[in-house]
Amino acid sequence: MADVLVQHLKTIRSNFSAGLYAYCLLCRLKAEDVATGNRVIVGEDGLYCIPRHRDVPAEAGKYYEAQFGGSPDFNLKRAAMEFAKMLLRNFTLDSFEAIKRYCEEMDQVEKMRAEPWYQFTRIMRNSLTHTQRWNFNRYDLTRLPVTWRDKTVDASMDGHEPDFEFYDWWDGCELWEEMNEFARSLD
Repeated sequence: MADVLVQHLKTIRSNFSAGLYAYCLLCRLKAEDVATGNRVIVGEDGLYCIPRHRDVPAEAGKYYEAQFGGSPDFNLKRAAMEFAKMLLRNFTLDSFEAIKRYCEEMDQVEKMRAEPWYQFTRIMRNSLTHTQRWNFNRYDLTRLPVTWRDKTVDASMDGHEPDFEFYDWWDGCELWEEMNEFARSLD
């Protein structure tokens, strides 16, 4: 049964990898490429990439057009970096949640909680996805400090944004490897 979990984790890693390739493509774009390139349309029946000079297909139905935006000093490089950060957040969250769900279903939660990465990942997942800030509740505070490898999360971080120098893409890949190894050890 853990084979299904391991395959799911591989799919999550593949999605992360595809996103990193997309990040590389974004980094190569120039503002004029965006202005003259394809339009991305979110239609009622799916996604469309269509040349700027063509009309949205009727089968799209009601639609939204993807647009770059944000602060007045918007730039594509910053948008690409925020995209890459989003990939890391999703990679961490999806991997953790897949393992957690499996362990809950298979009555192996205590085994998961005993893993050296568990408390770190749980707190990291919360800060990266829920609030994008270190925001420790009472339960978290009783567990702090928590350390995974050379990374320690402690109460002094409360209220601050997670720093991508603290936990970055390399760390996400290393953490995934440890979680995958754990998944492979499960019944």
